Amino acid sequence: MIISVILIIALIYLLIGVLFVPFFYAKGIRHIDETAKGSSIGFYIIISPGVIVFWPVLLRKWRKALKEQAYE
Repeated sequence: MIISVILIIALIYLLIGVLFVPFFYAKGIRHIDETAKGSSIGFYIIISPGVIVFWPVLLRKWRKALKEQAYE
């Protein structure tokens, strides 16, 4: 029972990460790293697992970058 709950939580976490990837690639990555602009599809494929796993950290960085740009 406990293992099932842990697996469901992990699956939900990863599903949110998978859903986060296209939005991050479309808009967020430019705000965090300007050098990623114009990168090849290979670059996006390589960083996809990291984006899926670390989506909360990247979302926080993206929001921070947007707030800093709003103050400028």
